[in-house]
Amino acid sequence: MRRSVKCLDYIFVQRPTLFFPVWTLSLAGHWAQSRYSAEVAGGAEVAGGAEIAGARIWNPAPFDAALVLFLALFTLVMGSIFVLNQIEDVESDRLNDKLYLIAKGDISRTAAAAETAILFLVPLALAAWLRPALALMIVLAFVVMGWLYSSPPLALKDRPVGGTAINAAGGLIVFSFGWMITGSASLSMAAHALPYVLGLVAVYFFTTVPDIKGDRGAGKRTAAVTWGAPAALKAGAVTDVFAVIASVVMHDPVILVPTVLALPFFLIAARSCEEADVLRTAKVATLFLSLAVCLRYPGYLVLILLVYFFSRWYYRIRFDLNYPNLRT
Repeated sequence: MRRSVKCLDYIFVQRPTLFFPVWTLSLAGHWAQSRYSAEVAGGAEVAGGAEIAGARIWNPAPFDAALVLFLALFTLVMGSIFVLNQIEDVESDRLNDKLYLIAKGDISRTAAAAETAILFLVPLALAAWLRPALALMIVLAFVVMGWLYSSPPLALKDRPVGGTAINAAGGLIVFSFGWMITGSASLSMAAHALPYVLGLVAVYFFTTVPDIKGDRGAGKRTAAVTWGAPAALKAGAVTDVFAVIASVVMHDPVILVPTVLALPFFLIAARSCEEADVLRTAKVATLFLSLAVCLRYPGYLVLILLVYFFSRWYYRIRFDLNYPNLRT
């Protein structure tokens, strides 16, 4: 059984659970654009964003084939980026004892590089044919979140300021991709993205803490390695506070409620500096926003559950591990 499951390695090397924040942020961008369009078109949306033309925005959205198609293409591109990240991080992943298939030698770097190219080029070609503006966003995503983020000579993820900036830029790109499926790039798009980007950066600071040992051993200077775990955790908690403030300023309850609910977790982890609290905070922050987005796109909840339990089955059969889980 374990040998037959090994054929799924080329799917799981893309780390499907990392698609959750990508899908969530893209769908949030798509939802924000629909609210903004309704407001511009008729002024029917109330200031708090609770009602559009007399209808609650919590009503499920109708099925949108274009949304599904372009998110599928973007998912493949993000898969290529996650594989590239592992190719560049083999040494630190081994030191951090990460269960990544390239670091463990289950997939060769050559095979991983080929998969990266295919996952990037095929969706790019389709997007260029169907929607050139989204093809441009795909190229931007790969350059910023793939090459600039992971690859020498810059490898900005290994620097405290560069890592922060590149994660913020990546969040803006992912949100904007969802927005631009039905809208166009604008200053309003960037303004609506701000609280989501701040929430993402808050989680980023926390994710640098569990990897301090391996990152330091590999010569990386991440936020946690450079500033120390307590300072990185405080930076994350403060950034989540700014995300709450930005949510209020933008009258966006979709991000306001999750950031408020996540704030106690950020504060507890920043005070305790316990790894379990840090990991839990990063997961629940993403979970809260994902559940909020599911109110508009209920089919997304089905996708989350399918990927989550399929991943648990794979890791249990393949490596005899209870992963992923929400406890740590």
